Amino acid sequence: MRSSFTRLSRLHRGQSRLTIFSAAAGLSFAITLALFFSSTEAKPKIGKLPKDSVANHQIRTLDGQQFSLAGLRGKVVVLDFFAVWCGHSREHIPTMTKFRDAEREGVLQIIGLAVKDSESTQERVRKFIQEMNIAYPVGMISDPDFSGYVASKDVSVPQTLVYARDGRLVAHFSGHDDKIAADIAETINRELVK
Repeated sequence: MRSSFTRLSRLHRGQSRLTIFSAAAGLSFAITLALFFSSTEAKPKIGKLPKDSVANHQIRTLDGQQFSLAGLRGKVVVLDFFAVWCGHSREHIPTMTKFRDAEREGVLQIIGLAVKDSESTQERVRKFIQEMNIAYPVGMISDPDFSGYVASKDVSVPQTLVYARDGRLVAHFSGHDDKIAADIAETINRELVK
C-alpha cells in the first residue's frame, strides 16, 4: 500500500511539474507574441518633434510642389496616408476636404500621400483625386518612408498625422469611422485657433 501511495505521490509531483512547466512555456509564448505585436503597432510620438530625417524629408506632389515638415512650421499640418483601393480611405477623404477655407487662408496645409503599390500608379492616383474631388496636394510615398513618418512598421491605411504650428505631432489616427472623423476635425479646429 505504501508503494502504491509513493507512486501516486510521485505521479502527482510529476504532473504538477508538468503543469508548472506548461504554464511557464505558455506565459513565455504570450509575452513573446505581445512584444512582437507591440513592435509592429504604431507608436506615435505625441507632443514631440519628428526626427530630423522625417522633418526634412522632401514630399513631392503629383502637381510638382515640394514640402517638408520643417518648411511648413507656422502652419497646422495634416498628413493623410491612403490607398486608392481602400474603402476606408474613400470614406476618410471627405473629412479632409472640409478644411478648404483654412487652407486658402494659409494657416493649414493638408497633404495626401498615396501609398505606392501595384494598384497605385500615378495615373490611378490622379483619377482618384478627380473622383474624390481632392483639392489639396497629393503625393506618393513608399512603405519605408511611410514607416518613418508613423514611427512603426504598421503601414495600414488610412493613417492621419496632425502637427501643431511649432512642428510637434499632436495626434495620430489609424483607420476610419465616424468617431475618428469627428476627432480629426476637432483636433484640426483646436490647433487652428491656437
